[in-house]
Amino acid sequence: MNGNRLASVFVLLALLVISGCGYHTVGKGGRMPGGVESLAIPVFENRTAKPDIESDLTAAFVTEFVTSVKVEDTAGHAMYGVIKSYGLRPVSFTKSDINQEYRLTVELALTIVDKSSGRIIWRKENITDYEDFTVNINDVSETTESEKAALRKLARDTARLVKERMLERF
Repeated sequence: MNGNRLASVFVLLALLVISGCGYHTVGKGGRMPGGVESLAIPVFENRTAKPDIESDLTAAFVTEFVTSVKVEDTAGHAMYGVIKSYGLRPVSFTKSDINQEYRLTVELALTIVDKSSGRIIWRKENITDYEDFTVNINDVSETTESEKAALRKLARDTARLVKERMLERF
């Protein structure tokens, strides 16, 4: 990740933290596992061959969790994320057997740790989600943009689902 992109990620995360402190949406409250009230969410580790996906995934989790807990670097707990896999596979074809749609699948591992004791508060190893997107065989850049949009949607949906399940103690 180049310096400008990394700086942009940190600025985005800082803005999200500042704008979301203490805010929560009705029906999105609830108690986090282990009584977590504040949470640091460092940039997720990317163990895939796909570059620069960690910023979209991390930002989605920050945006989602800021509605339930105070998200800040100095928090007593931290959510560590690992992007374990990123895959694309064709899911539909034209009559001429030309791919017209891909399925993007991402697998994550997430852990919430008490930073002072190192004790694991919550862990989920195999969080998998997918999103389909269309292919434009005449415009590679449009297909690339569709893939990026699919990743951002997948990230938002996965973050929401993870948080909801945490709050419901699943």
